[in-house]
Parts: sequence; C-alpha cells; structure tokens
Amino acid sequence: MSFEVQAAALGITGAAVGLTAMAARLTAWHARRQAVGEVGTSMAGEQPFSEQPHILYFTTEQCSTCRLMQEPALDKVDAPIRRVDAIAERELAERFAIFTVPSTVVIGTDGTAASVNYGYAGPDKLRRQLAAAG
Repeated sequence: MSFEVQAAALGITGAAVGLTAMAARLTAWHARRQAVGEVGTSMAGEQPFSEQPHILYFTTEQCSTCRLMQEPALDKVDAPIRRVDAIAERELAERFAIFTVPSTVVIGTDGTAASVNYGYAGPDKLRRQLAAAG
C-alpha cells in the first residue's frame, strides 16, 4: 500500500472518530436541553413548596466545592431549597441530566425547570433565575 493511500485511510479514520465524538457531545447537549424544557413539568405536585419558585440542589457527600462554595451561596438566597444526593436519588438526577456536582435546578411556580446550572452558581445568578421563574 502506498504512502498516499495509507495517509488517506488514516485521515478517513480520524474523521470518523471525530464525528463519533461530536455526535456523542450533541446527544448529551440535547439531553440537557430536554431536561430544561420538558422534564421539569413532571415536578408539579411532587414538591411541597410548589407555590413559589424553588431550587433543587444536587450534591454528594464527597463534594468539597459543594460544601465550600455552593452551600454558602445557597445560604444567601431566600427561597426553598431541596438538597438532593445525586447518588442516592440517581433517577431524579438523570431526569435533569445531572452528571456533575454541584448542580442546581430552579423550578418555577408551574413546576417546570426554568434554569439548570451545571457546576457552581453564585447567589446573584440564582436570585435572577428565581425572579424570572416566578
């Protein structure tokens, strides 16, 4: 096999691998978008504090960023907050495509997910999201 043919075959293989990786990323992105737009509607009636916007706070016992940054930020927000262990309540985490902690989901008064934050979200950002969800 000539060098040119080998180089072309290698290029085609590389392109196929790249396209596969891109497809996986797009699938994950689409799942997150669906979580924000559709999955939140199933939260209506499940929360005891659904009359006002509230926050689902996804964490784990081992998450140091949760303890050192996210929890102090949540203490500065005046809204009902439900702490969710992302490992113990895996089905709920999967509904919102939560694959990292900390993550927060702002649930609006209609029970829909108004905002999803993957990673740390500061108190000002959470207040803005709560106000928009109300």
